Amino acid sequence: MVAQFKKASTMRRHPLPLFLPALLLLGANSAHADDQILGRWMDNSPQRAPIGALEVTRDKITLGKVTYDVTPAGAFGKGTLYAVKGLNQKADPYGCGPTGKLTYLIMEPLPPDPSVNQEALLVIFYSGPNAPKPETIKTDFGVCGQHPFGRGK
Repeated sequence: MVAQFKKASTMRRHPLPLFLPALLLLGANSAHADDQILGRWMDNSPQRAPIGALEVTRDKITLGKVTYDVTPAGAFGKGTLYAVKGLNQKADPYGCGPTGKLTYLIMEPLPPDPSVNQEALLVIFYSGPNAPKPETIKTDFGVCGQHPFGRGK
């Protein structure tokens, strides 16, 4: 009996079973955020600065007539950060900075407004060389602009 106890206590346990539930939970949260953002959204600022409809898929983001090839780059606060890989036209109408092109698009769900029965989303256009950080986005010089979108619940 003592030999069995000694043998069991010296066996090394693999850490994967301990971390797997946490990894699955994090993956589920990221997928849930993506699912909240995917789909078609209507322009919530058509009178002031119209862009047109927004459509978000796993590998493309279309803003009006402009389509960006994107890759999800991870969570960004309560939203999702997308790295821009390409564009369907030569000039980038939403870019700024030295290159004049977007490098990232940030999709952030907005808190619900009880007076309106719709979901709201804020798109932040970013052209910095490195991925933005949620804690510094409000003062980051790479931000080119932002635009609100909405859709019925």
